[in-house]
Amino acid sequence: MDAEGFTERAYGKLTRTPEGDVAFVPNPAPRVLELSGESVALLDEASHGLGLLAGIGRRLPNPHLLIAPYLRREAVLSSRIEGTITSLSDIYAFEAEQLALIQAPDVQEVRNYVLAYEHGLERLSTLPLSLRFVREVHERLMTGVRGGGLQPGRFRTYQNWIGGATARDAAYVPPPSGPMQECLDDFERFLHERTLRPLVQAAVVHYQFEAIHPFGDGNGRVGRLLVLLFLAERGLLPQPLLYLSAFFERTRATYYDSLLRVSTHGDWDSWIRYFLEAVRVQARDAADLADGLLELQTRYRAALQSSRTTANALALVDHLFVNPIVSASSVQRAFGISAPTALATIRALEREGIVREITGRRWGMAFQADEIFDLLRGERTPESAENN
Repeated sequence: MDAEGFTERAYGKLTRTPEGDVAFVPNPAPRVLELSGESVALLDEASHGLGLLAGIGRRLPNPHLLIAPYLRREAVLSSRIEGTITSLSDIYAFEAEQLALIQAPDVQEVRNYVLAYEHGLERLSTLPLSLRFVREVHERLMTGVRGGGLQPGRFRTYQNWIGGATARDAAYVPPPSGPMQECLDDFERFLHERTLRPLVQAAVVHYQFEAIHPFGDGNGRVGRLLVLLFLAERGLLPQPLLYLSAFFERTRATYYDSLLRVSTHGDWDSWIRYFLEAVRVQARDAADLADGLLELQTRYRAALQSSRTTANALALVDHLFVNPIVSASSVQRAFGISAPTALATIRALEREGIVREITGRRWGMAFQADEIFDLLRGERTPESAENN
């Protein structure tokens, strides 16, 4: 790591690893931050957008219909930042047990992201955000996947780094394991405090965790999961309807540069502005997606009701928003009906143009709801979001 990149305003101090390489030990999390006028304005906009999104989640007759696609989209994009290229189609095919449709070998990593969030959200009812909580989330994330041999659920006792083949040519080297524990102790105290506005604290939580980098692998994904779980614990977003990783992935270079500039230049304001812009843009994008998904659901149900179809067909419409890929066997399991009835139910939706067969097989067929996929894949860029 290049020590010359760290200025006198660096938010921490340089030290040496046991091997003699330069490493960085971040200062304790700031309890007071002076924000620029631009940051304050963004904070108001981001808080308003998040409030509207939370309101949408509370008004949904069945929130799970939106939770599933939002969380899986976040899982795919968060993992993509780390180099895991898996599509929404892959994870939905995996969950529908349509293994022949999966193209990416690392789909379990993305599935683990979903499981880690679901575990964390459930665990919040019995365990506050803490180091123990973070270890549990990491264990769910990393068990049985690439990097799973690096002690899932345990903080590292060795040196790691980001970028480069060695610590010497790395882009960033986090604190050695000794100072790391002191950083983690402060991090845990900070999680329990309420000295900053919640969205500002969420931004600080994410930076502190990434700067400490306490695990052998999976730090980026855990850090992004912590943002969602922090917002849930504070009651700002009880359901995971915000997919910040879409913004981070689109602007990946700025994401990493903004985090690093806190370490090298103490530039909290730039990082917080970036984070709040991500919340502002993605809250609006998520609200638009909610409108589109609910409009589709209403249209599908109206078409089926006008054709006097069965209750199973109406239930299957709702199920498609949980997983847009279905088969006779998956519908049979989901609704406890016979295989012929399950296939007949799917065919009723096929006649309405809601699903289409995607395998070309006569046996073991799978069906996909293309319009739902089109909505989930239709990411807007920050520029296009500004123009809408």
